[in-house]
Amino acid sequence: MATQRKFPEAKGSVEMPNFLAELNKDGYALPSRYEVLITPPTGHPDKSSSSARVVSMRVEAIDMPGRALNTSPDSNMYGIAPEIVDGITFGGTIALTIQTSADLKERIFFQSWQELAWDRSTWNVGYYKDYAANASIDIYILDINNNRRYGVKLLECFPKEVGAVALSYNQATEIIKTSVTMQYKYWETLDSKNQPAALDRTKIDNDQSAYRVLRGNIPAALRALRSPRGYK
Repeated sequence: MATQRKFPEAKGSVEMPNFLAELNKDGYALPSRYEVLITPPTGHPDKSSSSARVVSMRVEAIDMPGRALNTSPDSNMYGIAPEIVDGITFGGTIALTIQTSADLKERIFFQSWQELAWDRSTWNVGYYKDYAANASIDIYILDINNNRRYGVKLLECFPKEVGAVALSYNQATEIIKTSVTMQYKYWETLDSKNQPAALDRTKIDNDQSAYRVLRGNIPAALRALRSPRGYK
């Protein structure tokens, strides 16, 4: 015969009236309620903000970026080794699906952005700052009243890939959709109440200056001993 288990708290902590009250207060976030604002780099051939706004409005689907902590076992601990954080994976790529107008200006928008990354006449690769440094993508989650409830900004973006489009007589009523894979370096929250503390540049500069003075007073032989290859 089964025996009844004993727990410190015999009754569940979730009560239906409280649960329903919480749902009625905030509801659920819906994947169809979002807003996208794409900001190309300053060197983009189409400098009109209205063009970027039109492209942003035609984003049919987009991924919300994630974040992951890199971990590894702590071998210094006796017994069961816990996983400890040794880094963070902050950047990556996100996928966009763009509804394309008759003149394919949305596709041209991203192709022109890509062409900032290399010289079409010499095939030389361009500078990172020219195609990514000032570019960003803002993603907002909206409620049913179109109020912004959550937002992130992807920084240092560029279109890594503009996907191929399948053309067929069998899709006479379908519109062309352009798939774009955007590369980004990192993202941050757009909530003004949840911003990281500003860096004290004066303190950093002073610390770096002090380090240079201190290092300059260390004998070269001692620096060579501390270097893994004996370099100065």
